[in-house]
Amino acid sequence: MKIAHAAVALAAVPLVGIVELGLHLHQLRDVVPESDWASARDAVAKELGPDDLVTFAPYWTDPLGRRTFGDSIMTLKRAGRSDEGRFPRAWEVSIRGAHDETIARWKKVREERHGAVTVTLFENPARTVVIDDLVELVRPDRLRVFRVDPSGAEAPCPFQHGTSAGGSTVVPQGLLVPADKFVCQGGHVGVTVLHGIDHHPRLCINATPVPGATLRLRFEGVTFGDSIVGHGGVQWMTERTPSEERTTVAFSAFDRPIFTHTHKLGAGWSGFELPTEDLAGKKGELVADVGGAAQRYFCFEASTRRRTTP
Repeated sequence: MKIAHAAVALAAVPLVGIVELGLHLHQLRDVVPESDWASARDAVAKELGPDDLVTFAPYWTDPLGRRTFGDSIMTLKRAGRSDEGRFPRAWEVSIRGAHDETIARWKKVREERHGAVTVTLFENPARTVVIDDLVELVRPDRLRVFRVDPSGAEAPCPFQHGTSAGGSTVVPQGLLVPADKFVCQGGHVGVTVLHGIDHHPRLCINATPVPGATLRLRFEGVTFGDSIVGHGGVQWMTERTPSEERTTVAFSAFDRPIFTHTHKLGAGWSGFELPTEDLAGKKGELVADVGGAAQRYFCFEASTRRRTTP
């Protein structure tokens, strides 16, 4: 599965406020010269590490920043990130004195001005190193998917190559249907981009529960660390109306349960951390069973992590 297929969706996120965005861009061109953005881009590109984060402040400048900095810098992993904890450093590109609150407690290394644009380098004091990212393992050599009926019988979901189908650009928008995916009766599993209730894009695994069954994802050859860190959420139009609906993701390994994450409709992009110190250094199959209410467009991500030495 190539993550690049999900890039189609990123261009459509956020979809709400397109008119307002156009006005913002018009104002920014009047206040912030294009040459300042280009100068900031070149400065970041010169020292950018492969695992560094690039973020824009205030957040409404993010679409302009992604356009100016380009796909080579604003990759899906950066623009559609699940969390900031995985990044060792962050380059904050800001205007009007704004700052990204998600890295407010990071160590400030240096700051430089490029006209109306400020570039600040931060270091993460509490980074957790990603060992295996499940999003990257959604491919037939590392993942097997099954539809499990109430009796426990597993029906394999074949992997198919195809053509991606974009989520609608009118309300209510749906998730991008990826070109490469595991196809089950009543649903599919593949990498996509979630439009969250906060209108942030999230790169994740579409695994919406299927009626009357459970989706079982068997990730093979996973190396475990101190914990499993993950997030889950539902497409914004569904998420914005709270209810008692639940979707669960139950993780297990080596024939024993690890933890069950429950997503309540309306909670937004919710994080979880599962301690796995007793499995650290081991390598084996990690199973994720997705079930519960038939929430539309449920998406999750998870990775095995190792704490850095203080």
